[in-house]
Amino acid sequence: MATYDIAVIGNGLLGSAALRHLTVSCPKLKVCGIGPAEPRDRKTHQGVFASHYDQGRITRILDPSPLWGKLARESIARYSDIEAESGVGFHHRVGCLRATDIAERVADIDACAAAYEPPYKRLDAAGCKQAYPFLAFSDEFVAWDEAGEAGYINPRQLIEAQLKAAAKGGATIIREIVESLESCGDGVSVQTREGSVLRARKALLTAGGYSNTLLRRKLDMPTKSHTILLAELPPEEIEGLRGMPSIISSFDHLEVESLYMLPPVLYPDGKTYIKLGPSGRDEQFFDAMENDRELAPWFKSDGNPLTAADLKAALHRMIPNLKVLSYQTVPCLITYSAHGNPYIDALEAGRLYVTTAGNGMGAKSSDEIGRIGALLCATGEWHSDLNREDFRAVYMDGGRK
Repeated sequence: MATYDIAVIGNGLLGSAALRHLTVSCPKLKVCGIGPAEPRDRKTHQGVFASHYDQGRITRILDPSPLWGKLARESIARYSDIEAESGVGFHHRVGCLRATDIAERVADIDACAAAYEPPYKRLDAAGCKQAYPFLAFSDEFVAWDEAGEAGYINPRQLIEAQLKAAAKGGATIIREIVESLESCGDGVSVQTREGSVLRARKALLTAGGYSNTLLRRKLDMPTKSHTILLAELPPEEIEGLRGMPSIISSFDHLEVESLYMLPPVLYPDGKTYIKLGPSGRDEQFFDAMENDRELAPWFKSDGNPLTAADLKAALHRMIPNLKVLSYQTVPCLITYSAHGNPYIDALEAGRLYVTTAGNGMGAKSSDEIGRIGALLCATGEWHSDLNREDFRAVYMDGGRK
């Protein structure tokens, strides 16, 4: 039976980051990361799924929450080092345009800009039209045009980079599905669906929406379905939108109050798509799953057709006269916490730790979230100047750690 000092359960964005940081900061520890590879065929796959099977996630510092702004800033600062260490590129510096007509949101983002000082220009609607004439905004909008490191990351390639760097640092990567996680003796026992059994002194649970399937006492972690629209572009539109940034915007559509949109991105099928989704509009709740099979029907679906129709309308209002060759919708999943921040905590001190719940904003900040969780698990200490209480785990029964 294989034994480890720390087993990281989940090889996604948070788990792969945590695994790399363990090899960097605690090189004498024997560590492993356990989680399956991406399925070849989503429609026929019988195992677990993940929402990071994608080509583009927006990255930026400016945010209404100073906590999320700092998590992003710390992560983005390490992107280049991760690319250099792994030899895998994943970061695209195309900028990010954030627009809103909500007064409270304006004040919050201005405060984040003052605190972290990323390179940006503050634009009114006329300024937006001058800078990006292919976009249509309300006359009441205020926008922040963030440059520098803002843009988008490829989550598939970021995970590949993290895992390559972790393996280079001595970590073992196990491409299997964890079936059970049990406390035993002075550590934990992990059994996979494929039949492997291993022991570890400690486990770090980073399994996103599947985390509760491995816990007897469930975390307050509603997991919600989310529909994404991909609009395939012809070559002339790709060229015409070459200067397009990533976009997060409030919106005056009756059903799409805000949206996020990425510039044209090449996908594995050889086609180039604009990707967009509705911010804050989630459809189906999966509150306290007992097993991963409860999510399978959603991940094998094509998402919600009503949301898709609304997103098509929003896309063509945001980019008038856009020519689209085809549309497809993709199911996604967002895992939330009770307080809107990631859970980074000890569930059983000295044995079981958790780093999960991206709240729809975790991809860009995953390296810093993973770092904090990894060092908490390895040392039992909080290695961040952010307030530890803001990341405490909350259980469905109302209890906190």
